[in-house]
Amino acid sequence: MKLSGKRMIVWIVSFILTFSAVCFILIIVKDRTYFHSPPYIKRPDISSEVLVIYYSRSGNTEAMARQIAQKFNADIVNITAEKYPLDLKGWRNAGKDADQKVTQVSIKPEIVDMEKYNLIFLGSPIWWFRPAPPLWAFVSKNNFKGKNVVLFNTFNSRFKQEEIEEFKELVIKKGGRFIDHVYIRRGRVYYQKSGETLMKEAREVVEEKLNSWKTRF
Repeated sequence: MKLSGKRMIVWIVSFILTFSAVCFILIIVKDRTYFHSPPYIKRPDISSEVLVIYYSRSGNTEAMARQIAQKFNADIVNITAEKYPLDLKGWRNAGKDADQKVTQVSIKPEIVDMEKYNLIFLGSPIWWFRPAPPLWAFVSKNNFKGKNVVLFNTFNSRFKQEEIEEFKELVIKKGGRFIDHVYIRRGRVYYQKSGETLMKEAREVVEEKLNSWKTRF
């Protein structure tokens, strides 16, 4: 039986609304899901001049941070920001602040003593094509004079190079030497790489870049 033009329009609109609602619910469910990667334990018998500092809202960047730290036996610092909890309010705050390019937000810790480190890894998710606000806030509050800095990110969609360049300029303004940007795209909500794949790719990225980093400092 053929549908009339009016019924066809109603059916199409209903389908679009239902599909949109399902996608929204899926996003909210995913947004409240934290990926718990294996904990990182630093070996006390091996010294390291590497420090990994990261902000992670849902665990993806944390997983990458732990893989990097494990490779270098690095010290590791987790930045927290109460404004972005794993709920609808936190999701809205994150999207709004990223869209407005907010660079000052309450974080803990605000200041980290980096005197003894030579190489600093700074990590966060990408929100609206740029590093998340807590990482901007951290860099703006700290002194990176004489430090080699690598930015690392995880994301679902993509980043814009001009946003990375702006972050690079901030690091340079704070005295750091920005030597690289590495990243992992986990994929859209409806199809994401597994946590195991994410960690595997993080290890591969470090292995691939390790020699070039060593030659630059």
